[in-house]
Amino acid sequence: RRPPELFNIATPGAMSEFRYREDPYRYPRREERPDFRDPYAGAPPPSHSYGYDPYERRPERYDYRDPYERGPPGPPGPPAYDPYDPYARHYQPPPGPGPGAYGGGYYPPPPGYGYGQPPPHYPPPGYPPPGPGYPPPPGYYGHYGPPPHYRHDSPRRSPRRRSRTPEKRGKGGGKRGKEPQRKRKREREEGGEDGEVDGADINLTLAEVFPRLVKAAQEQDGSRFLQWKLKGNCTEEERKKIFELAIPATVKLSYDQFGNFVVQKLLETGDSQDHSDILQQVKGHVMKLSQDKFGCRVMQKMLEALPSEEKADLTAEIQDEVVECIHDMNGNHVIQKVVEHLSPNDLGFVVAAVARRANEMAMHVYGCRIIQRLLEHCALEELVDVLDPIVSAAAKLSRDSHANYVIQCILERGRLEDKRHILEVITGSVLDFAKNKVSSNVVEKCFEISTIGSHAEDLVEERSALMRAVLGEKSDPNAPIARLMKDKFGNYTVQRIIEHSRGDDWLELRERIEAAEESLKKSATGKHIISAYEKKKHSVDKA
Repeated sequence: RRPPELFNIATPGAMSEFRYREDPYRYPRREERPDFRDPYAGAPPPSHSYGYDPYERRPERYDYRDPYERGPPGPPGPPAYDPYDPYARHYQPPPGPGPGAYGGGYYPPPPGYGYGQPPPHYPPPGYPPPGPGYPPPPGYYGHYGPPPHYRHDSPRRSPRRRSRTPEKRGKGGGKRGKEPQRKRKREREEGGEDGEVDGADINLTLAEVFPRLVKAAQEQDGSRFLQWKLKGNCTEEERKKIFELAIPATVKLSYDQFGNFVVQKLLETGDSQDHSDILQQVKGHVMKLSQDKFGCRVMQKMLEALPSEEKADLTAEIQDEVVECIHDMNGNHVIQKVVEHLSPNDLGFVVAAVARRANEMAMHVYGCRIIQRLLEHCALEELVDVLDPIVSAAAKLSRDSHANYVIQCILERGRLEDKRHILEVITGSVLDFAKNKVSSNVVEKCFEISTIGSHAEDLVEERSALMRAVLGEKSDPNAPIARLMKDKFGNYTVQRIIEHSRGDDWLELRERIEAAEESLKKSATGKHIISAYEKKKHSVDKA
């Protein structure tokens, strides 16, 4: 009887072993066959730098390949060369006469290596005959370009080069730094880096654009092309055709990133009839357009381009929602344009809305802008209800990060009695106001308007009182002026005082600064004061 373990053929080589035990003469083991050859006979001694014997038969490895099991029938030969076998480096290289071809210790390349024979259509027109071998594929040489013998002289359109002039950018995140960046971004959206729309470089024609004009206006190239055409680069018939196709889609284009510029160009180049047609299209959408990121630009352009009667008709839709529009980050720009371009007689609804909550508006990030525009474009008699509550709360509003700009605007453009009241409030606590980051700007504005402002001659007493409050007594080592010189915000006030000092005030201030010059040179804030003092001294001596 056969042993039962011989029937288990699950292990590798079990069937061969079973046959060998049945008849060892008929089914001998492979290494016992007379034609068996050791594939590694004559190989150099194994190096164990790999951590294992590279010549050892390792059937358990996933990448092991038996050179005889898969070979063709017949007597076995030497192991075939496999260029993709990572463990084939121990094979002996084929013999050769020396360098060149595949001799001299070089293996032949694997099948498919290289580029083979060139296709029938190669070379293309304009190329010289190829050298030996197939040329590399496009992009093979990277940014260095192909070699000279592959260059051809066929005309190619060189890419447009744009010169970028270095600009002085604002520092920090303040208003001075952000505004130029916003302007450049809007110019790039409208017409490229330089803000100029040049449609000659766009591969479009009106014959292609007319069937899909609205869609083209919502694309960057199409928008720039239409703006360029409307700028005076088309015939009268073409211009009328553009207006005819674009005006019915005014609202849709106004909400679009690129389409809004086309609508603005329509307003710039259109006549009175075109303006009336556009106004009819936007009626019923004024509030939503005013609060939209791109639609507010169209509203501002309409307030600039439309005649006075139509401007009043346009703003009729937002008269009951002025406060909501002011509080909106986009709508406040529309209200500012309303104040700038409507006649004072038509601004009653804006003044009334602001007057009902004047202090709140003055402290609002967008409301403070509206009050400043009202002071710039309206008569002061019409703003009594707005100015009175603000001036009464000058002490509080001067310390607010937004309302302080309103107080400064009142000092510059307000009524004489308003300026006197604010100067009295600042004089009463000048040290506290001057050492505050926000209200120190108001103190500087007080010295400016009382020296060179429109009511400077009427504010002589108030200016003298303010100067005495700052200088203090000569014998006092802790006088307000001495404490402000060492303060990180107060030193700016001292610099402005030096700039606007006159007569006896300048002489006394000069003595104070010269007495403290040594200590000022040792402090960071004092260096700025010394610089302002030297500048003022030079101008006075020169005069």
